[in-house]
Amino acid sequence: LISRERGRYSSLHGALAGGMIALPHEPVAAPLDDAEPDELTCPICYTMFRDPVIPTDEPRVYERDALLAFWRRRPLASFFGGESLASARMEPALHVREQVAAWLAAHPGHTPEGWTSREPGPTSSPAELDRLASEIAHLAAVRRAAEAAEAFAADEDRDPGGAGGEALLLLRAQATAVRLRGATGHPARAAFTGRYVRRDDLPLLAGRFAFAKQGDPDKMLWFARNGFWHAGRAADLGRQTGFLIVADSAGAPEHIVGEWQVAGPRGSGFVPAPGLRCEPDEAEPDEG
Repeated sequence: LISRERGRYSSLHGALAGGMIALPHEPVAAPLDDAEPDELTCPICYTMFRDPVIPTDEPRVYERDALLAFWRRRPLASFFGGESLASARMEPALHVREQVAAWLAAHPGHTPEGWTSREPGPTSSPAELDRLASEIAHLAAVRRAAEAAEAFAADEDRDPGGAGGEALLLLRAQATAVRLRGATGHPARAAFTGRYVRRDDLPLLAGRFAFAKQGDPDKMLWFARNGFWHAGRAADLGRQTGFLIVADSAGAPEHIVGEWQVAGPRGSGFVPAPGLRCEPDEAEPDEG
């Protein structure tokens, strides 16, 4: 038996040595021809450009909607840090869009990650970009006004006719009523949604106006120095606590774009409430 096994081993060894039997081997990885080039990918959203734009004050290319989402949260901030930009003016990056089209033509079976199809869609017109730039500039101005009003209130030697007074005028020009709407995921917290009216008779809190719920003044909406807007009880006005909160330093509540959080049952912490939003609501509600 041992002799027969040795014979089989010798025959197998000879066949392998002579190349008569091919052993299985690990497949060789295919070249990453479909890897999306970094230079054609937005540094904010990490997807290939569809509507690329270049801020006139910062020579970098961004996906338009990604840059706007960033600016609505941090108006005129530079995504890569440093000083704030002087304006939100943007120009279409048509040369980058052409490079994306050329890359797609060279990869006919590839749909970029995050795209619903291979079609990039229309590019923004200069007029549309100018309109969006004006929106961001307004958000930045209101936030600066809130910061100036907060500094003005803390200055014991303040000049009533100085920058603080100008800031207050801009803050007063914002919505006088807002509506907090959407699902809270917690029935008891739904009472804090609804229409809130600005209380011009109260001192500013961290440079922002406070709002009282229409028909239920025990519920209020305010900003605190921790960088959060809060909807909670009037007894807690100005404090860093509430039943609905959002980390957003917007100068006015209708400018909030951060995700709201809702306080759960006692001791259970906060949970996200992505359906909540705060909108301007200047019209008086129907009494019928």
